[in-house]
Amino acid sequence: MKKIHRIIIALSAGAGVIIMSYLTYLHYAGGSNSFCNLGEGLSCDIVNKSIYAEILGIPFSVLGLLYFLGIAWTAWKRYDISALKAVIVLSIIFLGPSLYLTAMEIFVIKNLCIFCEISKVLMLIIIGTAYLAVRHIPPKTGSLAAAVIAAILLAGFTYLIHANAGPGEKYNEFAQCLDKKGFIMYGSITCSACARQRSLFGDAFEFIKEVECDPRNPHPETQRCIEKNISRTPTWIQEDGTGKELFRFEAGVQSLDKLSEASSCTLPK
Repeated sequence: MKKIHRIIIALSAGAGVIIMSYLTYLHYAGGSNSFCNLGEGLSCDIVNKSIYAEILGIPFSVLGLLYFLGIAWTAWKRYDISALKAVIVLSIIFLGPSLYLTAMEIFVIKNLCIFCEISKVLMLIIIGTAYLAVRHIPPKTGSLAAAVIAAILLAGFTYLIHANAGPGEKYNEFAQCLDKKGFIMYGSITCSACARQRSLFGDAFEFIKEVECDPRNPHPETQRCIEKNISRTPTWIQEDGTGKELFRFEAGVQSLDKLSEASSCTLPK
């Protein structure tokens, strides 16, 4: 086994540890000032604070951190053929849920987390380099096939968990009541706090009127947001039919209980 292979695996694992440490911090941080928020459709913050960034309450970034730490330890302390074969198999298995998250980024969240995708590239580099290192005695075809099947099953298991995690249509009537009484959310599609607010409603958010305040995003109503003195999003305002302000919440994510109390709309239990 060539030394260069060991170096590549170690450097890839080290880069992965740094990325996952940052994403873990970002997941728990209260703000939304990630430097990898690059505008419309490219936000680490939105992805890492979405319901899809966790499985059974554990952030994917934490699991990724443990994975890369394990790879780094292997490259440092236990660099042999059997360990590298295990690295290949386990990396393929971990790619299943990771690629599932990529699918959610593209088709559901509609935002890509650049650092998340870089971590998957690092995983592929680790798999490819480890395979080159043991190419004369590669893992058995059956082991690789089992790893691919396990990856698919894990991705499917993750999907089932997420499919039953949100409130679904539970709050449809509540959201319709808010809309009828003139409650409007001034927000932005690139605002992580807005994403958390939407997730509280689940599918029912389609009944909520949201005004886009960021001029960089599609269909902005920037002048309206300026006239309403919107400094942070989300900001909830109750307006009458003429647009006159009747009630305003402080900027930030509002609990459904607070919205129910202010609107007198019944919140389902």
